[in-house]
Amino acid sequence: MDADTNTCVNSFSLNPQPRPENRTERETTLGSFHDTSECDVVITAKDKSNLDKSDDAVKNGKLLESPAMDISMVSTPLLDRCDQLYPHGCYSRFVARVEDKFDKLWRRLRRKVYIFIRIVACLLYLTYFGYCVQYRYFDEGSYVLTAVTVVLISVVCVRLTSGCKLDLLTKLYYTLHSLMKKILSFRFYIKIFLYLAVTITLCVYLGVSVISQSPKNVQALVGLFILVTICFLLSVSPSRVDWHPVFWGFVLQFSFAILTLRTEVGYEMFKWVGDHVTLFVRFSDSGAAFVFGDSFRNTRAGFFFESAGVIVFFNSCIFVLDYYGVLELVVLKLGRAISLCLNTGPVESVVSAANIFIGLSEAPLFIRPYLPTITKSELHAVMTCGFSSISGAFMAMFIKSGAPASHLLTAAIISAPAALAISKLMYPEMETVDLEKQKDIRARDESSPKTLVQAASDGAAFSTKLVAAIMVNMMAFVSILSLTNATLVWLGERAGVQGMTFDFLCSYLLYPVAFLMGIDSEDSGKIGSLMGVKFIATPFVAYADLGRMIKNRHVFESYASNSNASWYVSGEDVILTETNTTLYKGFMSERSEVITTYALCGISAFPAIGFCLGTLVPMCPKRKDEIISLVLRAFLAGNMTNYVTGAVAGIMFTS
Repeated sequence: MDADTNTCVNSFSLNPQPRPENRTERETTLGSFHDTSECDVVITAKDKSNLDKSDDAVKNGKLLESPAMDISMVSTPLLDRCDQLYPHGCYSRFVARVEDKFDKLWRRLRRKVYIFIRIVACLLYLTYFGYCVQYRYFDEGSYVLTAVTVVLISVVCVRLTSGCKLDLLTKLYYTLHSLMKKILSFRFYIKIFLYLAVTITLCVYLGVSVISQSPKNVQALVGLFILVTICFLLSVSPSRVDWHPVFWGFVLQFSFAILTLRTEVGYEMFKWVGDHVTLFVRFSDSGAAFVFGDSFRNTRAGFFFESAGVIVFFNSCIFVLDYYGVLELVVLKLGRAISLCLNTGPVESVVSAANIFIGLSEAPLFIRPYLPTITKSELHAVMTCGFSSISGAFMAMFIKSGAPASHLLTAAIISAPAALAISKLMYPEMETVDLEKQKDIRARDESSPKTLVQAASDGAAFSTKLVAAIMVNMMAFVSILSLTNATLVWLGERAGVQGMTFDFLCSYLLYPVAFLMGIDSEDSGKIGSLMGVKFIATPFVAYADLGRMIKNRHVFESYASNSNASWYVSGEDVILTETNTTLYKGFMSERSEVITTYALCGISAFPAIGFCLGTLVPMCPKRKDEIISLVLRAFLAGNMTNYVTGAVAGIMFTS
């Protein structure tokens, strides 16, 4: 051992320095120790023990009395550790010290740097916005850019003032609070007044603006009353029904339906949103083409190739929105609004709002900690909301299949209050809801993604399970449907009845339900067939058939307007003689298409029962028996919700 090394080790051994209080992450990970001498040595627990023994020996004079003792036996592990950390000697130690200095400087200035970057980004965006306004305005894109700018400025202002205690807002809050206390003292009279005012207004509107202009809509109005009566008769306890959530649930549903189906502004607004959602969904074709090749666009590549890209893309976008907190904010605020209007519990209201965006398996994640304590009525409502709705990814698939996007969006929204209304009608609240345990519902936890890239990747990875579940169920139940059709055809032939398929039977069995929703009599059989297909083969097959019929109608209208050619009907198919084209399963009127879009807008098919049990039972195994006992009733309530939504669309439909 050379003299420098011995000096370094001896100085370290005889004069150990205390550990620094503020260690960097590099120092913490490596367990490094820097002394004030010329060399830096890292000690492990074993090395430190050896050094302590050496120091004790020096103090006791034993080391001096034993000159034959080789000190290198004590210092060799330390030297090896030092060589591993600083393989290039002085150069490595210099770089480590510079790294340490920059790390401390960055920790001190990090917040200021981030603020500076955000300010520069805002200034650059405002510069871009000002230039765009000067360059071109008064078109659709300019209005969208203006709306986005207003939202961004609002978010910035809210964040800047979130920590401030504003006396004006505090005074305003206490003023409104005291005013609400005075108003609530007359709550009974206000409640009666609102019931009468809303009922009279709705009746007058239906009589003047709906029935007088479209007498055919009376068919759907009568059907709505019959469907509600059936739900009341099927209730667990009709005498315990609270009509407040039922009444206001239908009021909300009618309000949205009037906005989207009876007003030109609302219709154009939802049509604009629907067109852009359709355009947004088409972006998934780029990823699908990269993976599957461009041929899937030009040929019927199959359900998997046409839909897998949509599910993956849309699910990633949902996870990104959740990462930024947008999904949680919208769901919680919307759930709070529904709870306020319908006087329902926070848990069931949040699930109802969540099902507008996410599916049957994901929405209960919002209320997972509350599942063991909610009442049976609330548990029934959670399942009913899941059965009566579709997720954003499923909506994207249905849009790509040909379903009208604007009506799908409306159906997804108005099904939320309708599901709670039907659920409270078929399973009224008979227990006390513990509202204290349902405060501060949150969707995000420690396992939430930490970065944007991780959120998008998690969404894509999660969609693999979703894609796999959809595809295997599609293969299984479409095959089961084919087997069922073959069996029924064979049984029918034994009795001399030709073409007795499952679709054929459902066209008669569900004909009354379709007619009650306001479907034209000539189309009720086809709609009954689609509803039967939805039961067995999930709504994916039903919407695929509906999309085909919508395309057939467009082809037929184009064919009939451009020539005087003839056509004829062969069973369910329409044959265009001039072009020798067969319109498989024919077509329907536009009214029937719109009502059917609303009536099918739910995941309430037999495979969904398995999805529901597979989601809720693992989340709350203690209530397994209750969940199993309620699932069939919730499944029926989900289907009745879809039929009621279809009837409301039939009442409000106008050409």
